[in-house]
Amino acid sequence: MEYFHPRYPNSALYLSLLAILTALTTVATLVLVVPFPTTSGYFNLGDVLVMLSGLLLGPLGGFVAGGIGSAIADLILAPWYAPITLIVKGFEGMAVGLICSRTRRESRISPWDIVAVIVASCVMLVGYLMGEVLVLGYSIGVALTELVTINSIQVIVGSFGSLTVGPIVRSYLRNLRYSKENTQKLEFRDQ
Repeated sequence: MEYFHPRYPNSALYLSLLAILTALTTVATLVLVVPFPTTSGYFNLGDVLVMLSGLLLGPLGGFVAGGIGSAIADLILAPWYAPITLIVKGFEGMAVGLICSRTRRESRISPWDIVAVIVASCVMLVGYLMGEVLVLGYSIGVALTELVTINSIQVIVGSFGSLTVGPIVRSYLRNLRYSKENTQKLEFRDQ
């Protein structure tokens, strides 16, 4: 569910969360780096925040926080990957946001949450495979080896991490939004 969306009265909170999640995505991508020597790609923890951004901010926020946050990290570590990362991680976050918006349970993992991280994982795996082969010119064998050894583990960690933390934070943010709206309504009535 998109509890914090620009169309709501609390768009300042949405923009703040967008900026924070974009920065956290960059930091999570940079904090633990395990390089894959053949392609200069690397394992990282950024997928946790990419998927979490989609889960909390919806498709637009997931695209922006996931794509830009990950691309900034790539500009530091592997600049030739940055354009691919911007698109692939952006669509990964967007996929989570689109599918999770169907969930009605805030504090628990819903079937939509599980479907969302599975689809997002497939988007990431296929996106990097195609990007490495078609844009960077690596052989299909090398790209598949990275997919199996590094990228698949990365999306599994990202999926479990976002499903562990996401529903708790989503519930907190939902309660924060509704308590803020109720407070604003009460203040308006008192005037």
